[in-house]
Amino acid sequence: MYYRRKILLALVETFGGKLQRTDCQKLLLLFCQHTGQNHYDFFPYKYGGFSFLVYRDKERLEQMGLLTGGEDFHIKDSSSFINEINPEDKLAMRLLATEHGNLRGNPLIRQTYIEFPQYTCNSEIITQILSTSEIENTRQAWNTETAPCLFTIGYEGLTIDAYLNKLIVNNIKVVVDVRRIPNSMKYGFSKSKLQSYVNKAGMDYIHIPELGIPTNMRQNLDSADAYDALFRHYENEILPKQTIALEIIITEIEKHKRVALTCLEANHRMCHRHKVVEYLTKNPEFSVDTKHL
Repeated sequence: MYYRRKILLALVETFGGKLQRTDCQKLLLLFCQHTGQNHYDFFPYKYGGFSFLVYRDKERLEQMGLLTGGEDFHIKDSSSFINEINPEDKLAMRLLATEHGNLRGNPLIRQTYIEFPQYTCNSEIITQILSTSEIENTRQAWNTETAPCLFTIGYEGLTIDAYLNKLIVNNIKVVVDVRRIPNSMKYGFSKSKLQSYVNKAGMDYIHIPELGIPTNMRQNLDSADAYDALFRHYENEILPKQTIALEIIITEIEKHKRVALTCLEANHRMCHRHKVVEYLTKNPEFSVDTKHL
């Protein structure tokens, strides 16, 4: 079993064996932030810090017979998991229970808002949780930059929640998927799932397969020279024929200001998306800043 799932089960056990879904999210957020470990990543959502992966794990743990069905996180039978985690995490879990054991509902949400204001920018209930002056202080942690910028981001090494957080932290409004075939073995990054999650996080999603590299051209990329040859071909033979696709990107920047091209590779130099950016910036009429996340 993934260690993060043991953390989830141990947390539910520590707090009485049953937690309402929002309480579970908030307590996990506090645990991960206090210990400095990203067992789960979080992004700003309707009620503050949130993780889609938590619910994916909940479904899996239900299938395994460890959690009951329903909306709550409820350990099935009388199983114990606290001894499944390492001593340091066990101690941190007990400390969390000592400090926040009685907090539930809005008081618990308030605690996370005060401690971690960076996760409040998309909250739909912030006026119910914080005072006007507290909201003003909280806003200092939000990125409200609206200057036009073309970003690129790869999801390699990121959970879907960490990926969404990077987008929101940079106040990105549109995600442009430049994969030819937008499938992924990594949870959350196949087209339909990615589009759904990006939309739920308050951003638009566009897929432009014409800007992708054909699968057959990605074979035998076993050296820096092979990558260089591929990118030269892409830049010289493929991009010049994609005027409509490139115009879509320019139009999205004009409309929404902050746009991100997305693909797999973490290192933009190992991905064709950097060539899209270079091609656009060679046009003297394209004066938008660019940034690789």
